[in-house]
Amino acid sequence: MSITYGHVVPSAIIILGLLAAIAVCGFSYWRYIDKNRTTIIMAAIRVLFFLFLGWCLFLPEMMTSDTKTLKPRFVVVVDASSSMTLSPDKEIPSRWDTMKESLNMSWVDIVSEECEIDIWPFTTELGAKMSMDELRAASPEGSATMLRDSLKKTTSRYAGQNVAGFVLYTDGLDTREAYEDWSREAWPFPIYTVRLEPDGIWEKEPDVHVDAVNTPRRVTLGWDTDLKVAVSGQGTKGQRQIIELYKNGAKVEELPFQIPAAGGAKEVVFRLKNPEIGVYTYKVVVPPLKGEKNTDDNSYEVTVLVIDSKNRLLYVEGHPRWESKYLTRALKSSKQVTPLGFIMGADGKFMTFGNRGSMTADMREDQLAFFKIIILGNLDAKELGETRAKNLVKFVDDGGSLMCLGGLKGWGPDGFLNTGLKKVLPVKSVDSVIAEGDFPVEITADGRSHSAFAGDKEFWGIVPNILSVFPDAKLSPGAQTLVACQTPSGPQPLIIAQRYGQGKVVAVLTDSLWKWKLTEDSMEHKPYERFVIQMLQWLTPEKEKMDVAPIEIFADREQLFMGEEIEMTARKSAQNTSASMQQAEVQCFVVDSDNRTLPYSMQPQSVASATGKSFPGYIFKYKAEKAGMHKATAVMVIDGKRISSDLVSFFVKPFTPETMPKPASINVLKGIAESSKGMYFETIDDLDEALKDLSFATVERIETQHDSLWNNWWLLGLLMAILTIGWVVRKTMNLP
Repeated sequence: MSITYGHVVPSAIIILGLLAAIAVCGFSYWRYIDKNRTTIIMAAIRVLFFLFLGWCLFLPEMMTSDTKTLKPRFVVVVDASSSMTLSPDKEIPSRWDTMKESLNMSWVDIVSEECEIDIWPFTTELGAKMSMDELRAASPEGSATMLRDSLKKTTSRYAGQNVAGFVLYTDGLDTREAYEDWSREAWPFPIYTVRLEPDGIWEKEPDVHVDAVNTPRRVTLGWDTDLKVAVSGQGTKGQRQIIELYKNGAKVEELPFQIPAAGGAKEVVFRLKNPEIGVYTYKVVVPPLKGEKNTDDNSYEVTVLVIDSKNRLLYVEGHPRWESKYLTRALKSSKQVTPLGFIMGADGKFMTFGNRGSMTADMREDQLAFFKIIILGNLDAKELGETRAKNLVKFVDDGGSLMCLGGLKGWGPDGFLNTGLKKVLPVKSVDSVIAEGDFPVEITADGRSHSAFAGDKEFWGIVPNILSVFPDAKLSPGAQTLVACQTPSGPQPLIIAQRYGQGKVVAVLTDSLWKWKLTEDSMEHKPYERFVIQMLQWLTPEKEKMDVAPIEIFADREQLFMGEEIEMTARKSAQNTSASMQQAEVQCFVVDSDNRTLPYSMQPQSVASATGKSFPGYIFKYKAEKAGMHKATAVMVIDGKRISSDLVSFFVKPFTPETMPKPASINVLKGIAESSKGMYFETIDDLDEALKDLSFATVERIETQHDSLWNNWWLLGLLMAILTIGWVVRKTMNLP
């Protein structure tokens, strides 16, 4: 306990002010008022007032400190779904019973003495925190398990807190996650997991089932894609099995797989060719095991829409740089093109963005045929290669568009001009030594009439500066300088364009065009994005215009179980604002697994996108009553013409895994423990021994309390009383 002072004015000034006030008061009483007992008392009262006022000016506070010992948190997360009641035999305790047995072991008393134990149950959502007694009395009744989501929510709640331990009681079965690799994600705390059933108990009943199929539902014509099948089972005796793939009812392939005798999961991958446009239904089938009773889940269907994605763009870049960073963002956000990017990594291998499929950065003739626009980044002649250069020349001659970005490699002595690509470039030579500075930029007369800089003349009248240029460029016949910059040696071409054969070519002679992204008004006017968008518009062949579907439909998931609901949403194209379209009603037609077409009205409602933005749309909820493949289409009638969206498909599984006999996913339990740097235990006895031996680090926190010694009613009241007494005495004695 101590007294502190909160004044900011120097103490000397406060003391001098008080002494001056007391001195003036004393002089006044001595000089102008008769000296008697009453005046002396009045002077003393006035001095007492100044002393109390001075005390207040120092802002005194009483500070008390108290040291508190905070117990660490010990978190227990419990799976309360129905699968925790599963057991292959009445003589074998269920997973829930084993969990409750663990709660009666000695670790609970030992840990509770040192820690605050927080218990969280979960099923599809993280439940409310409960006590140990409430957990012992609870029963698992959840119809599904969202293990991954619940684990993420729990760990985020304790971010930055002193967590001494984290125990997870679960069978590892997540009804949303078909694969087990999610368990290898990083977790903020060491997590202890434990097997809640004896090993090998599920060998008694043979069963194999298809858990999920994962493949792109919308693919580009000619691109190869993977169809991944998650298969699991038990009682297989380790025998070799096959899985069959059917395409529109015809068997096209079969692959072998093997599940351990003790049970487990396996991923089988089919490679799909997509040579023709259309909608294709793929069905995977696992022939039943001998003696298998549950065969409803031995097959799974998905639909794949193969489209010719127009205005496809290929971007091949050297090592990452500022230009590639901002151009990649602009391409990804563009609605004009479908971009695929290859960016060279530190080891010389390419990193990609976009739907790669079977595409590579080789730029073979057959690969280039899929693209309309090619953008080359900072590559030298060796990295580009003469074969690629030759293929690109033919690509441009046949009607493709090419843009060559600025870079020390691209326009260096061993750059683009040192390859066969020189034939189509709009520059014949350029100084390979880059000039650096802060160069003003302007649109040329040719540029002002060019579609790449059309529109807002006032905006393009002031173009941001650049920091570099490859000077002394000599243009090819027919080439146009669209943008130039001013340097101490005179104006220099910056962006040059020309037509070659049936195609178009653009050369950018700076490696600092990205600076347009960092100008003061870039957030408002977006000069970099506007340049990219308008240049792509010019580079896009005129005959290839993107077709926007008048209406689109979406499903909130791709699989569900019988009795569950799926939400269908639809929206009309923002590019078609005709009154007849905007007023048209929208229906949803669902084709169920029996091939019955069921019509439903969709109700207008604001719909949230994946980015969180809302848009006017339509919504409909469908309750699944039949197992198998379902397809849905949104339909509207405009001026007597029926217009349909692309279809979406979803698969209804016959019964939930919460009630389906299935072994615990030990791989998930081990994965969570390993990736979190925790521990996995084979028995609850092992868990009990480990938790009893844990050491707990307490945290001491000093709490400081400040109590004001001047801002109190009694002190302020005393000051007012002193002034009042002085005033009453003066008036009684008829003093001025």
